[in-house]
Amino acid sequence: MSPAGDEWETLYRKHGRKVLHVATLAAGGSAHNGWDGVQHAFSQAWLHLTDPSKPPVGNWAGWLRKAAVRHVVEAAKGETRALPLLDRDRQQDGPLLENWVAVKEEYQGILKAVAALPARQRQALSLCCIAGFSVKETALIMDIEDGTVRSLISQARQALPPRHGEETGDEQ
Repeated sequence: MSPAGDEWETLYRKHGRKVLHVATLAAGGSAHNGWDGVQHAFSQAWLHLTDPSKPPVGNWAGWLRKAAVRHVVEAAKGETRALPLLDRDRQQDGPLLENWVAVKEEYQGILKAVAALPARQRQALSLCCIAGFSVKETALIMDIEDGTVRSLISQARQALPPRHGEETGDEQ
């Protein structure tokens, strides 16, 4: 296998499940649309890895998540919102009820934990990790230094409980 192929395979094994989790959540629980976002993200990663003119990616986890979520959001904008007729047109690829409950409980737990953070940590975390602003953009919005933004986000992440499927740094 080529070096790009080896690197792509490593990326997929390391980040594929986490990207699917985020993309499915962004797709409102639709596994089909979540997988579509994952496929798009990793095809873009392949193109990036095989193009020598592209700069190296420092944070593949964030890059892949952002590519998958953006694809899911853009795809959702183009969908028509027709009402199902007599339950015959309902999409059958959604999650099971127990999966919805688990996702909802995890989401509510994350919201409570984020709400309990100090205001500046919550603002930095929300701007960077939820709204998608870069550290530099967040620093401009908050009128603070880039390093302070990084510090606030680090403090916030340490205060939050690890999510299901998220690396804690304890695995080895």
